[in-house]
Amino acid sequence: MKWLKPLLLFSGLLTLTLSGFGQDMHNTLFNYAPLSLNPSLTGAFEGTARIGGIYRAQDFAVAGAKGYSTPSFYLDAPIIRGFGKRDWIGVGLVFFSDKAGSLSLQTNAGWMSGAYHLSLDKKGNTYLTFGVQGGKVGRRFKSFDADPADQFDLSVGGQGNVTTEDQVIAGNGGGSGTGGNTDFDRNKNFTDFTGGLMLRSKINNDAALELGLAVGHVTTPQYGFSGVGDGSKRPRKITFHGRYDQKLDDKWSIAPTLLFMSTSKAQEISLQGWLGRQVNPDVKLNFGLGYRLSDAGKVLFGIDYKDLHAAMAYDLTLSSKSDVNNFNGAFELAAYYILKIYKKPEVKPAIFCPRF
Repeated sequence: MKWLKPLLLFSGLLTLTLSGFGQDMHNTLFNYAPLSLNPSLTGAFEGTARIGGIYRAQDFAVAGAKGYSTPSFYLDAPIIRGFGKRDWIGVGLVFFSDKAGSLSLQTNAGWMSGAYHLSLDKKGNTYLTFGVQGGKVGRRFKSFDADPADQFDLSVGGQGNVTTEDQVIAGNGGGSGTGGNTDFDRNKNFTDFTGGLMLRSKINNDAALELGLAVGHVTTPQYGFSGVGDGSKRPRKITFHGRYDQKLDDKWSIAPTLLFMSTSKAQEISLQGWLGRQVNPDVKLNFGLGYRLSDAGKVLFGIDYKDLHAAMAYDLTLSSKSDVNNFNGAFELAAYYILKIYKKPEVKPAIFCPRF
């Protein structure tokens, strides 16, 4: 099909020029990527340290496309007590790499994250947390067998140019194309910051509530490959998330979750419902279904074994995109482990005098 290659390349160029969620972490198992969801979740656990990762593969079922591949890793820990008796400070690191589309657009990032967990009551049942995250982001794309849009044939809506004037590919000067193929390699590096706020409350022994708000790209950094100005700035991203955990009895529990994301004119609303089954004191199975509005259904499965938590998710495309990906949206694997190292108490040996 003469139109397939231009269509795929045009889709790749859109990821370079339009504002959206393309270079943000975009996970179905967002609760398994806490530092990417909200920096206020840094150190928000009981233990010595937490190490985890998540991998997402998307759109590999589209014929002729390279799809999206996104691995991410993180490490965080509660390190010191805060000003209050029940306050503490958490710090962490998060890394991710995203490779997308026919133009091999690659985004690599590394952030440092910190959070202050403030107790709002004497028993430590309710916490208000403030978090901040910052680091470096590098973007790169290249292709050695690409036809820029203005070099497409007139029959598929192109201009039929011999040399391209596309500023994304040719740079600000344009005119670097050579025949039907153009060699290009573009890089962009910038500093990025995120701020977060979270409220966590233990309602009773059987229920807990978590509400969080995060603002990404606080400084709206220049992230475009060509030119400067407002059109090349990364719009701020607003993320709101919520989770309610309810224990039904000794074996069953439920956990509905909500995620809302907005950046520029793009929005995402995602709903999930988890059902947990405590098999024995060490093992818990988690089953779930979800829906991303106007996009995809989600099938979820997880297992907890002591301090190891793992899950997988499958996105079933329900939008018009299913015509090209045959309903195969994305697949995710995620896991994290909470390390617990406690200092053993030093007990002085006691000498007992035997009685006769």
